[in-house]
Amino acid sequence: MQMNYSETPWALSEEDCPCDLDFLEYLADMKLENKLIFHFGTGSHHVVGKTNHQRGNPNEIIGITLCKQEYDSYIDFVINNPVASNFYKVLFSDIYTLSARMLPVFDLVTLFHLAESYDEDPYYDKPWVSSAAPGTRRNSAYARLNDTTLLELFLKKLAPTGKIVFYTESHAFREPYQGGKIVAEFIRERKMVVEENYKRLLICRRP
Repeated sequence: MQMNYSETPWALSEEDCPCDLDFLEYLADMKLENKLIFHFGTGSHHVVGKTNHQRGNPNEIIGITLCKQEYDSYIDFVINNPVASNFYKVLFSDIYTLSARMLPVFDLVTLFHLAESYDEDPYYDKPWVSSAAPGTRRNSAYARLNDTTLLELFLKKLAPTGKIVFYTESHAFREPYQGGKIVAEFIRERKMVVEENYKRLLICRRP
């Protein structure tokens, strides 16, 4: 058994996955500063952390990736930009292995990739990592969380005025897949409420 990691780094693509760019515009438009942000899925581009640095590091960001190449690119970035390391940290970890005791309270949480990387990828006729034999990299075999309990965890870790942000054009957000279903259920049960829609982002908060 291995961790369900990704062997393929994700490059920045405004056409294929503009969620990080929408989020950066949201931060700028809302003039959000002095916030602690958790960012799920850094990409090899690390555009959220790098843009924060270019803007003078107005916020502090903890990112997470399950791709070794993306983590390596983070290491290269902070080696060459050590000031940025004060404001941008990246974990190499499976997000489903986190716990409440490990995490601080956040002002903003991005869960753009909710339900995209749990067990085998449901959007293609192959496992999440194509070179792995089916069933050899299943989060459910070792991780303490699933997508529902992951969302519950981060709602508990929101500051009183905190926001949790979803990407509505994620494959996992569309029917019949789980991301959108889980979010809709939480809203229906009043575990969270919609604050606003911003471009392709859905911004929620606790009731």
